Amino acid sequence: MVPVRLVLAARDEQYIEPFLHYVRHSEFDRRFSVTAFSREDAFVRHMESSRLYADAVLAEKPFLEAWLGGGETPQVPYIHLEEGTAKGYGKSISKYQPLPLLLTAVLEYARGGAAAREPVEGKALVVGVYSAVGGCGKTTVAAHLVKQLAGEGRKVFYLNLETISSGIISENPSIQEGQHRTHGLARLLYDLKAAGERGEPINQPVSSYAYRHPVLEGDTFGPVDNLNEMLEMESGDTARLIDFIADSGLYDVIVADADSYPNARTETVLDRADKLVWLLADEESAVRKSGLWISHMERSNPERFRLIMGKALFVVNRCMGEAEPLLPRPGMTAEITLPNIPSWNQGAGQGTILQSPVFQKEVLKLSRSLYSWCHALGIGGTSG
Repeated sequence: MVPVRLVLAARDEQYIEPFLHYVRHSEFDRRFSVTAFSREDAFVRHMESSRLYADAVLAEKPFLEAWLGGGETPQVPYIHLEEGTAKGYGKSISKYQPLPLLLTAVLEYARGGAAAREPVEGKALVVGVYSAVGGCGKTTVAAHLVKQLAGEGRKVFYLNLETISSGIISENPSIQEGQHRTHGLARLLYDLKAAGERGEPINQPVSSYAYRHPVLEGDTFGPVDNLNEMLEMESGDTARLIDFIADSGLYDVIVADADSYPNARTETVLDRADKLVWLLADEESAVRKSGLWISHMERSNPERFRLIMGKALFVVNRCMGEAEPLLPRPGMTAEITLPNIPSWNQGAGQGTILQSPVFQKEVLKLSRSLYSWCHALGIGGTSG
């Protein structure tokens, strides 16, 4: 990704110096280009003459007052670097917190991701798991992430929106028993549409439609019997479904797993997710196809592309060795690399959640990365 051009404005040079030192000597060095000011007049002159050369401003209140005092709407997004409980300038972030958390929040905000939205109390964090091409192990990663989050004490809902559900869910022997106890996804979609037409909320809880998966240790829906139920889902249906689960107050996280090929369900997950785990495969053909799709998204709708990229966490699955994995674009970075497990490629344990300590170790890193991000932004569930 192109580095974010950040303007830092703080009176205390003893705050600025360690800030700049950390950026230069950490993984954020490739993500930020920082210009810092300790004097208000110099900061204001810079912003008036160079407003088009900054992507975000991180400033203490006196600097914002001097800059915004004229009443003009700033063209550059800004964050109030808050000390104590002082409020009054839109988006705020605590000045004294671990720099990795602070910089993560600033990065997401500058890129127009989920950090630009105000948190909603009691609303679940929606994590989309996506791959631009098939065969990247998307559902395997999604299932392991659900199990990891649940093992950490999170209340998790696994929302499988694939047209044809994977064997991990559909072949589990407990499904039939669970379907007898619940109404299921098809009934929920019908009830949501009917309630929407009446302008009324659904009077049934999520538990009336879902069941607890004994291996995932989270809630989910049983697979639908009629594929038309999935094929006929439109963007509005998908958004209502996600919001119904997220607004229930029962979950900390929703892990949404949709098709790789574009359809209404997948497009809605890309737009609605707070954070997007974008899977790549360490294989030349898959990298080329992912690159072509990324370029197409950028050309067809640059604004939407910017928003999606702002919340995307790139994960390379099936890494072959110690060498740097292949990536679709120069300068693109992968946050997490998941190892290739040869026995899995041979179909071992098909229909179950496969176990590998080395794979689970990296999934743990993925989980921590997601929760470091949401902790920095103050969103998502906090249990566990």
